[in-house]
Amino acid sequence: MSSDRTALRLSRILSVLPWIIEHDGCEIHDLVERFDYRDRADLIKDLHLVFVTGLPGYGPGELIDVDISDDDVSVSAAEYFSQAVRLTAPEALGLLASGLTFIESGQAPPSLVSAVEKLTLAVIPDAGSTVSFDVPTPHSVEELRRSVESHRVVRIVYVSISTNERTVREVEGHSIHFNLGNWYLAGYCRRAAAERVFRIDRIASFIELEEEFPPRKTEHLGVVRYRPAVSDTHVSFTTDPSSRWVSEYYPVDAEDLENGSQRITMSVSDPLVAARLLIQLGDNASDIEGSVVVTAVEDLKQRIRDRYRA
Repeated sequence: MSSDRTALRLSRILSVLPWIIEHDGCEIHDLVERFDYRDRADLIKDLHLVFVTGLPGYGPGELIDVDISDDDVSVSAAEYFSQAVRLTAPEALGLLASGLTFIESGQAPPSLVSAVEKLTLAVIPDAGSTVSFDVPTPHSVEELRRSVESHRVVRIVYVSISTNERTVREVEGHSIHFNLGNWYLAGYCRRAAAERVFRIDRIASFIELEEEFPPRKTEHLGVVRYRPAVSDTHVSFTTDPSSRWVSEYYPVDAEDLENGSQRITMSVSDPLVAARLLIQLGDNASDIEGSVVVTAVEDLKQRIRDRYRA
């Protein structure tokens, strides 16, 4: 399971549990429809995941008990899910800081602005006090934003994060966003003939061309993640149960196996990325398929041995 799918699954589970508790049990077919599950089996899989999990101490009173009977499901011994969590002062301040920072980026929806205003009143009731958070914004952000708004093509010199290679690209930008502490330009890259996300501090230089482009319907790229290209190298391997973190950390396709292992398939622009991961996994990875990556692993092992011998 990729990190994106893991986050979506967790979010849905945390929505399903309070609903079941609040309604003192529910019918399975209603939950499948209400929470947009593909089928009954997917819902049952999520419910089995939370069964007998809970707070440290792990006594009967702290563990979640899921009872599934025919088409009915009920959840008990999870009272901490039955009401809103009370934030500690440090947690509330941290949440406020994150919200204000996002608002400063100019991307916050009205609902978030409203929520932050309410949180501010709770955390800082003194109307005379103010809290502000500044997002470091390079000058190029506003210039690129104007190009996006006017639908003008930009020619950028981009320095790859993984290889440090400089490439010249013409981009039809459709959004500027702030994510994970960095500013990004998202748009259609003519060189790659696909949607791409570029970290703005890796753009060495750029010029706005006279050419305008028609707005195109695009997938939202606000979440920064790797997007495979046709030219990518592919590798498949099996990880043992102790290495399930791979599918949660890396953007991969993962198939769960009966013994708790996973069959991982990943795409990489540089075979060394996969080679380093496989060396890190060591004996926890097996049945590797992908000649290019296998060769890269052997080459990297040899370079490591040579370095230690030097």
